[in-house]
Amino acid sequence: MELKPKTAAFWMVICLYLLSNWKSEAEAKNNFELQTDNFTCSSEDTSSSILKDFNCGVSKSAKRRTWHMEFKLKQPVAEHDFFMKIILPRRRPLPDFVLLNVTTDGCQLLANRNQVPLMRLGRSIMERFSNFPKQCPFKPNLNYYIRGFRLDLNLLPAVDMETPVHIELSYQSKQQGLKWISGYLLARVQLIGEKKRHK
Repeated sequence: MELKPKTAAFWMVICLYLLSNWKSEAEAKNNFELQTDNFTCSSEDTSSSILKDFNCGVSKSAKRRTWHMEFKLKQPVAEHDFFMKIILPRRRPLPDFVLLNVTTDGCQLLANRNQVPLMRLGRSIMERFSNFPKQCPFKPNLNYYIRGFRLDLNLLPAVDMETPVHIELSYQSKQQGLKWISGYLLARVQLIGEKKRHK
């Protein structure tokens, strides 16, 4: 099918607009980075019926700080929920902006099925940093980990503002109804310094 001159010109304008918009968004993202300030974790499993041991923390490098979470289970965990909340705190009297607040089936998340796009993207990124299974169950007496995690903002939609970011994530047993591990991340989106930008 041959396009008429007017039709061809129209689609060319659309393509040029999309390309220029993509370039400006990419440039905006390249000017910002996510700096991790702290990462801690806790457990509601006070009787240690599910969780054997766990630890969380951040790397010592202040320039390129990463976070880690490790845990070992006493028993296999199949059916479970995964909870995540991402908040951008704002100065009072403005309420905090909730970017994401979702609870989803943990087994579907491991398999990366039937998830909202942001969760699917997060699961794909996590595969580079963790040994989490791609299907249930989590096995007992195996050291599961997320290590050296540092989010590249170029993988996300354009970011063009400096802001603190608070993230909470939890794994909860459906059978016992308790969060066997929860993580709390304090971070901030900030402009990349001139020295880093020109490297």
